[in-house]
Amino acid sequence: MKKQIYILFVLILLAGCGSTGGSDSPANSIKDFDKALQEQNPGKAWNYLSSGSQKMYDDIAKTRNQSGKEYFEKSFSSSGTVGMMGSEFEVVEEKKEGDKATVIIKLKDNSNSELYSIKEDGTWKLDYARYMEENMKKVE
Repeated sequence: MKKQIYILFVLILLAGCGSTGGSDSPANSIKDFDKALQEQNPGKAWNYLSSGSQKMYDDIAKTRNQSGKEYFEKSFSSSGTVGMMGSEFEVVEEKKEGDKATVIIKLKDNSNSELYSIKEDGTWKLDYARYMEENMKKVE
């Protein structure tokens, strides 16, 4: 009985120790991020971003004397924000390569888009920085 109480106590402590968010699959990292934005909860959405994506926002926000999280939250806090994709989408394919993944989504207009996810500390997070990097390559 004491062992069960101890395990329960440890689990409660771990659950309360500043969970950094993340999802159980690459596809869910995209869905969970988008859901948080649809709920107009950018603070929650921030937790689904990869550390590289958070750093990208930190770098952008330095010029505004803000943290990356503050900048992100203000950018996505308007009532007009309806999620990253701006419309409904479905996951068409998920390709894992170790701790990195490509997630193909199909938008409401039947167009496809590639998004990226990365596994950090055992959970999958949206790699928005890579998405931006890949899109910049297409422009060049």
